[in-house]
Amino acid sequence: MNKIMGILLLLVYICAASALLSDRFATPYNMQNVFRYTALYGIVGIGVAFVIITGGIDLSIGSMVGLTGCILPILLVDEGWSIPMALLAVMAISLGLGLAHGLLITRLNLQPFIVTLCGLLVYRGVARGITNDETQGFGQEFETLRLLAQGKPCSMATLIFLAGVVLTVWAAWRAWSLRRDEFADSHSKALALTSLVMGIVLAVIGASRFSSGMTWEGSTLAAMAVTVPEIAAQRPQQLMRMSGWGMIPAFLWLLAVVARTKPMKLIVPGLLLVVAALSVAGSMRLVTLPDSAFEPNTAWAGAMKMTAVFVSLGALMASIGWFSQRSIATAGRAVLAPLMLTGFFAILWLLGATPLGQTLVPAPMLILIGIAALAATFLNQTIYGRYLLALGRNEEAARYSGIQTKRMIVIAYVLCGAASGICGILFALDSNSIMPSGHGSFLELYAIAAAVLGGCSLRGGEGTIIGVIIGAAVLRVLYNAINILGIPSKHEYAIIGIVILCGVLADELVRRISARKAGRATT
Repeated sequence: MNKIMGILLLLVYICAASALLSDRFATPYNMQNVFRYTALYGIVGIGVAFVIITGGIDLSIGSMVGLTGCILPILLVDEGWSIPMALLAVMAISLGLGLAHGLLITRLNLQPFIVTLCGLLVYRGVARGITNDETQGFGQEFETLRLLAQGKPCSMATLIFLAGVVLTVWAAWRAWSLRRDEFADSHSKALALTSLVMGIVLAVIGASRFSSGMTWEGSTLAAMAVTVPEIAAQRPQQLMRMSGWGMIPAFLWLLAVVARTKPMKLIVPGLLLVVAALSVAGSMRLVTLPDSAFEPNTAWAGAMKMTAVFVSLGALMASIGWFSQRSIATAGRAVLAPLMLTGFFAILWLLGATPLGQTLVPAPMLILIGIAALAATFLNQTIYGRYLLALGRNEEAARYSGIQTKRMIVIAYVLCGAASGICGILFALDSNSIMPSGHGSFLELYAIAAAVLGGCSLRGGEGTIIGVIIGAAVLRVLYNAINILGIPSKHEYAIIGIVILCGVLADELVRRISARKAGRATT
């Protein structure tokens, strides 16, 4: 959980800094692009996460995406196959390649690095060979199929509404169960009621988009869409901004809970929080100044603005983290409910400054949500997922425990192959221009980086699906921010590499500090 919170805070930090430095970041068009590419990278990241959890690695993902992306237009355009048969053939090839990787590693005892490195070279060569190194595409055909990658079937407000309904139902069931439990403490009941309030608020915000009704447009599947009046489309954003005022009573509740114990311990973190908030406000004012205000150093105006925003925002997030940690250490579990509610309303207030409620959701994002739900259920709720985690922690111990380790390794590589096939299809449909020599290049590095940033240990035995998705979002938002903020593209890989390295170093430092504290507690 600490790893997930760390990478989530990094994502929030990059998003907030980008929004403060550029008005183009928080636009519906840009947010749709971020969501779409986050979904595409998240899908392949989930696939490689299963392999990394077992202690393996897959370097052939990018080439496999390139190969499947080339095969699909060949089957549909050149060979005239039907859409279902072409999709099944592409997925069968992907599953077969994943199965081959697993068998070579388990039956012949070859190293995963060598097997997948050979796959990286072979699949790229095969893709270039079967296409004569010519660019492939779908032309103007298959518009309905291309909706899988380019469609926008719903708005973000719809997802907010569904999330609110699910949270409301779960929180109501949880509150009812705790009410009947004689041994349930008041803190657990407060958390359940807080979750219920959050769910109701989200459901109301999401439903407000359709308060004035909706209409269907288009007579074909490719053109069909749901539209709402413009004034109704803006209501979720307005309600988010209004709901943000709930942060004040929630924060007062937090202070009242802490005041019962040792409020003096929060004076210094609270003062630093105020100072950091004022520094962020000052940096926002600095960003609005023209470059001529920085004479005679106008050439460094952009760099000074970025530095002010990143430093002040980092100080604010650090002070928020310190204040929250000190609150929990002072008041214990009693502070969790007001702290969670304060953060919830603060996030709504921030999102109210963006057009999130009226942003349309790309189809790949819905596909990612479905795949992530299945992957999380498999990893956390089935015995096979526990086998994978046990295998990654200690393969020999897992074998002596009766786990068929070779079969589980094969399953991991097959799942990775399936994710690569799905991603290859979506990338091909999205770009409609597949170059055999470059399609999917470096994708394996981004996928591995997303998995590692999301908490997957290269030693194996650790990993979460939600962490991988957040890691993919960090990479895509960072890439998007580099382009929007006008940073030269020649620095792109260096900046991304530095951020990944800092994230991994921070995670390792936190792990060592936690282990050291745990050792002191036992002694």
